[in-house]
Amino acid sequence: MNKFSHRAMFLSAFIITASMLSITFYLQNYDGFVPCPLCILQRMTLGILSIIFFFGGVLPIKKMGNIFLSVSASLVTLIGMILSGRQVWLQHLPPDKNADCGVSLQYLLNVLPFDQVISKIFQGTAECSQKGWEFLHLSLAEWSLICFVGLFIFCVFIIFYRRLSPLL
Repeated sequence: MNKFSHRAMFLSAFIITASMLSITFYLQNYDGFVPCPLCILQRMTLGILSIIFFFGGVLPIKKMGNIFLSVSASLVTLIGMILSGRQVWLQHLPPDKNADCGVSLQYLLNVLPFDQVISKIFQGTAECSQKGWEFLHLSLAEWSLICFVGLFIFCVFIIFYRRLSPLL
């Protein structure tokens, strides 16, 4: 018998991602933290991960379903790592005196084609390079990157769990 069930692991990951989303909404609504476009995309990534982990936790899925959900979650966490990594990189660049504050993500999506929106977001704005909220001398983007890396390792662990279970 396995020490851990896939459903329990998916539910624990769901609780972690839902908690992370709750923290970001708390910071926005009660601390006045205004999310930049990269932050919003990271939130969307966390939301998708939460849904994947929720389905993995509540549905009685067999081996191939677990692998499919884990691979899907791994791909989504890679996207989250790219987004948060880019924001961390922008935060550690010297400030550009010509950087404008930019516009909201919703405005960009309404005005520009999707490929130009992605280009504009990854170019970075003054909003994206500001650290704002910090905990233990790490910005929210750095914490996000750490969490996405941890979730990626977790997803890879779930994929190979059956092979590793005799070793545990």
